[in-house]
Amino acid sequence: MENLLAEFQDATKEGLRDIAAALESFSRGVADELARAKPRAIAAAEDDDQLPLDIALFDSAPTVAVPKHAQFLPLADVGHRFLMTAEGVFVEVRRPWLHVIQQLAKHNDVGPKPPYGLVMPKIELAFGRLGVAMPFVQAFAEEAQSALPNEHAAWIVWDQEKKALAYKALHVSASSPGSITFTRPELEPHESLAIDLHSHGAGEAFFSSTDNTDDAGEVKISGVIGGLGDGGTPSVAFRLCVLGLIIPLKVPASAVFKVPEPA
Repeated sequence: MENLLAEFQDATKEGLRDIAAALESFSRGVADELARAKPRAIAAAEDDDQLPLDIALFDSAPTVAVPKHAQFLPLADVGHRFLMTAEGVFVEVRRPWLHVIQQLAKHNDVGPKPPYGLVMPKIELAFGRLGVAMPFVQAFAEEAQSALPNEHAAWIVWDQEKKALAYKALHVSASSPGSITFTRPELEPHESLAIDLHSHGAGEAFFSSTDNTDDAGEVKISGVIGGLGDGGTPSVAFRLCVLGLIIPLKVPASAVFKVPEPA
């Protein structure tokens, strides 16, 4: 009897292993079929050896049609995509702290137009409005005053767990009245860069060609403060950087500095 029971248990284990292997193989097959069935609007032959490279590019930044009759479903995950509409081409970008939809190109007034729907441009911040960050910017301005005559830099990050902004000091490796070099900090998985700040010392706040190069391809708010020191005229410049698209943001110097009113 003991031998029969042992043989039965061995056979049962072997059967379970076979079932598990079959289920795993079936799951892989279903996943492969779904991947092959996933529609991708790529004008290439299915047997082209280079097509997988284009599929990878398409999946990283797909182009989708905005529906004319159904309800538009916004991008839910972190990433970006291009929206084809009846008006033109838009870009939609999602970050933990940001959801933005902006037009990139307009269709010609004459000629064929895609039979798609419309989408409204938007800039939505998880923290509501830029004014929420002003206490951090004011604290940065005080640090920048102390760093004179050299430039200064700091980050304001979005903490997805706390649903709040946080100030992050940077390790500055070199600084002068005309430039600054710092080490980009390693952020926690729940943190993301929201506002990148630097100062121009006593000089006017503006975005230099170096700033343009540094900001290209990033998704963040960039801010510059200037006119620091005794006798200077405080100035600020802010913009939203969206993968090379630049959107100026109006921020008065009085929101950062106590600017005396004219007599």
